[in-house]
Amino acid sequence: MPISEQFVDKSITDLNVLTQLEKDVGTTVLARLIKLFIDELVTMANQLDTAISSEDTIKIKEVMHVLKNSAALYGASALAALATQLHDSPPSTTQENLHAALVIKHNLDKTRDAYQIMSNSIAI
Repeated sequence: MPISEQFVDKSITDLNVLTQLEKDVGTTVLARLIKLFIDELVTMANQLDTAISSEDTIKIKEVMHVLKNSAALYGASALAALATQLHDSPPSTTQENLHAALVIKHNLDKTRDAYQIMSNSIAI
């Protein structure tokens, strides 16, 4: 495994998912995929910021749909669970929805930072 466990925040990342992904695609491709995931998280964070500031709950749900699947694919299980919850069972009021989106945005940023540290540590 090219990712040393010391660089994996286990509260954010399921290392077993990344290990299986590496077995499926190889180390070099895994490194590229993680970088693409980081870029995708940046894009989703920007979209989420815009949706929150414009109180666009439909756009929030669209972002959650993509986020729940991407996060699960890359082992960001906690983020995937939060996104799934907001997507599948959104709060009844706009304000609660916006608050939940802010919580997910915070977790998205933490996940992006953790994956960036991990990406920087991958030995190819």
